[in-house]
Amino acid sequence: MVPLSAFTRYDPSTAPLAVNHSGAVPVRHDLVQPACRSGARAPRWTPINGAETEIRLPATIRDASRARRRLSRRRSPTSPSSIAAALVTVYIVLGVLYESYIHPITILSTLPSAGVGALLALMITAQRSLA
Repeated sequence: MVPLSAFTRYDPSTAPLAVNHSGAVPVRHDLVQPACRSGARAPRWTPINGAETEIRLPATIRDASRARRRLSRRRSPTSPSSIAAALVTVYIVLGVLYESYIHPITILSTLPSAGVGALLALMITAQRSLA
């Protein structure tokens, strides 16, 4: 066995868990959260925009946060088409599993009461949902 130190030098240090890319270029995402989720708008960052202009920030560096927010609103997991697609997928998987057309419907018919039960359990135990 050859020790690792025989052909390389290594030092334990911290590193990011992931490196985000935009195309082939590594990017850094600075997240700015609004003050509340009740529909209040995030403050405008005019000092930051002024600093970008002052230091003549290259055109290759751009703020993608607006585009990400717009895209996440468009691809919201609560959209009706996403829910319908999920139900159809579950129906198909259950149909293949049980080799029946009716058994998946009986199983899926329990989802509304299970959702109500989950919400009641959260209310009884005074837990907050993540939504």
